[in-house]
Amino acid sequence: MRINAALLAAAAALFALACGSYEPAPTPDATAPAASPTPIPPPNLRHIEEKRYMIELINKVREGAGVGPVELGDNIAAQAHAELMLRDCFDSHWGLDGLKPYMRYSLAGGYQSNWENVAVTNGNCSKAWDGYAPITGVMEEIALTMGGLMESPGHRDNILHKHHKKVNIGFAWDEYNFHAAQHFEGDYAEYSQLPRIDGNRLSFRGRVKNGARINASDLGVFIDYDPPPHALTRGQAARTYCYGGGAPVATLIEPPSDGWSYTGGDEFEDTYESCLDPYDAPPKESITIDELEALRQEAYDESANPKGIAVVGLWITADEWSVMGGEFSVSADIGNVLNRWGDGVYTIVLHGWGAIDGEDATISEYSIFHGVAPPNTYYPR
Repeated sequence: MRINAALLAAAAALFALACGSYEPAPTPDATAPAASPTPIPPPNLRHIEEKRYMIELINKVREGAGVGPVELGDNIAAQAHAELMLRDCFDSHWGLDGLKPYMRYSLAGGYQSNWENVAVTNGNCSKAWDGYAPITGVMEEIALTMGGLMESPGHRDNILHKHHKKVNIGFAWDEYNFHAAQHFEGDYAEYSQLPRIDGNRLSFRGRVKNGARINASDLGVFIDYDPPPHALTRGQAARTYCYGGGAPVATLIEPPSDGWSYTGGDEFEDTYESCLDPYDAPPKESITIDELEALRQEAYDESANPKGIAVVGLWITADEWSVMGGEFSVSADIGNVLNRWGDGVYTIVLHGWGAIDGEDATISEYSIFHGVAPPNTYYPR
C-alpha cells in the first residue's frame, strides 16, 4: 500500500496540538486590510509544469515513431473537462452536459481538426474504503497515464497522428483520483470569419496555412448534425467508451460553370459509424462503483464493433465558392437542411483531398449551436 506523506504530516500536527499547551489565538486587528484572495490561474495555465511533463512524454514517443512534435495548446476545454470529471465522479468523452469533445472545443474557441483522449487512474470518486491506496505523486500518475494510453490502439494512434500540431491538456486530481484529458488539434486553418448561420445562410472565410494546400476542386465542405444535447447521469456517461461525429446530413458543392448543371438529384445516401449512445441508456441517479465498471466494460466490448447508421443527406449548391491561393470564401443557403433536421449542433467540416503532404486530411471542424443554448463552461476566459 502506498502511504501518503501529507496525511502523516497532518496526523503529527494534530498529535502535537493535543499534547501541547493551549495558546489563545491573537485578536484580529479590525483596522488591518483584508487579505487578497490568491488568484486562480485561467484553465490553460493550471498545472503548467505537469502539462509540460506530459508534452515531453508525448513528443518522446512521437519522435520514436518518426513524426514531428506537438506544442502545448491554449484551448481550455481539456482542462475544464478534467475538472468536471473529477468533481462529478465520471470518466467519459461525453460530458454530463451532453456535449461531445468537438463541441466543447468549439465553444472554447477552437476550429481546427481535433480528437480527444481521456484517462483516469484508480476509479471515479474512489476512497480508501473502496480498496484504493492514495496516489503518491502527480508526475508518477502522468507517466502511468501515458503508459496506459500507449497500450490502447485507438489512443496510441491519436497520440502518434502525424497531422497533429498541438495538444491541449487537462489535469484534475485529489488524494485518490487522477483524471487526464488530451485534446489534439491541427493548425491548418485561419478564419477571418468563422462559420456562422444567419437565418438560413451558412458562410465563412479564411485561409489555409502550415503547408496545407487547397483549390476549388479539392475542397470539401461537409455538415454533420447532432440532436440538441441534454444532461446525462453518471450511469449514462459510463456507458460510453468512444465517441463519433454527427450524422453527415449535407455536402456543399461549388456552383456549376455557366451552361452546366448537376444531375442525379439533391440527395445522397451515406453510412456512418456510431459508438454507443448514452441517451439510449436509462437514466439512473444512484450507481455504485461496481455498476459503473460493468457499464464501462459493456461500452468497451461494443466499441470493437461500432454499428453503422444509414442517413440520407442533401447536396447543397453554394452561392459563393471562391478558393484561390490558399484562401477560401463560401456561402450557401442551407434552409432545406435546417428544415429537415431542426435545432441542434451543426459541425462544419472542411476536408482537403491531398491537402497536407499530399494526403487527404481534415483541415477544420467547427460546431455551431443552432436554436440551442450551450453551457457557458467552455467559453474562452
